[in-house]
Amino acid sequence: AIEEEMEKGMRNLSLHDWNVDYVVSHCAPSSVAAVAGFSDEDRLTQYLEKIRERISFQYWFFGHYHDNYQVLGKHIMLYEQIIQII
Repeated sequence: AIEEEMEKGMRNLSLHDWNVDYVVSHCAPSSVAAVAGFSDEDRLTQYLEKIRERISFQYWFFGHYHDNYQVLGKHIMLYEQIIQII
C-alpha cells in the first residue's frame, strides 16, 4: 500500500541522516509545485513537502509538469530534456 511505501521512504532517509545527493520523483513537493504555478496539491505532494523540509540534497529532479526549468535553485523540472548527473 502507498502508506507502507511512504513509511519505507522516511525510514530509508532517516537511516542516511536525511542527506542524499539527488532526489528523483514524479511530482514535486507542494511548495515547489506552487512556485512553478501548479496547485494540484494532494497526499503525494504533501508527503514530498514533508521530506523537502528535512532533507539535505544537491538537486531534486521531477517531471510530472511537462516542462523544463529550474525552480527555487535546486529543484529541476524535466520533461523533454536529458541530463547527465554523474
